[in-house]
Amino acid sequence: MYKNFVFDVYGTLVDIHTNEHEEKTWEKMVQTLEFYGAKYTATELKEAYFSSCELQMIQGKANFKHPEVDVVEVFRHIFENKRIKVSKTLATHIAQEFRAFSTEYLRVYNGVMETLAKLRKAGKKLYILSNAQSCYTKPELIKLGLYKKFDGVIMSSDYKCAKPDAALFEILIKKYKLNKKETIFIGNDGINDVMGARNARIDCLWLKTNHTDPDVTPRFAPKYVITNGDFTEIANLLLKK
Repeated sequence: MYKNFVFDVYGTLVDIHTNEHEEKTWEKMVQTLEFYGAKYTATELKEAYFSSCELQMIQGKANFKHPEVDVVEVFRHIFENKRIKVSKTLATHIAQEFRAFSTEYLRVYNGVMETLAKLRKAGKKLYILSNAQSCYTKPELIKLGLYKKFDGVIMSSDYKCAKPDAALFEILIKKYKLNKKETIFIGNDGINDVMGARNARIDCLWLKTNHTDPDVTPRFAPKYVITNGDFTEIANLLLKK
């Protein structure tokens, strides 16, 4: 019987659509950065952003097979390109502005709140393990009423490591002293979630949602699959185990 239920966020608990590559997003960011003396064109800013992300990924491979970017550091670097030093607080604020500008919608999937309540009532511990930027995701989880429903939260940006790297799963296991045999991971991504859980030797439930790539098939099948994206099926299936 599983005692610990670990969830991915985006595409699993939360339905989201962002437009980070659209010109209008970068045009808004240009105006924001100008207030602080950092002058870019939209094209220059977009290039600087993705170049900084790429540099972090290259540097991160020295420590992890699957490194993660920290967007707060990305925006700090964008200011440094213009010889402007900014605090972590301001860089965080700018990163959050970028998130606000680039988000088209953000909502909790149907059945999530009901299912989490059922799991909690059954005495289960609930955790989040997500490839996510802490400066974005914590406020979004709070806004959506999800954050306090979990016993622990691990986000990739805080550890410079991302799924499917087993190292991120091990951080969760060690921090919250979980027994792997009593733990199941639930996510929508065939590689990051399904293969990540397998890499960490944790059982997995693959929840196929509108964010699941239909062309991706994991090399190894997960223990459980819900093909119709119905979140309520999680409790129906796993509370019997």
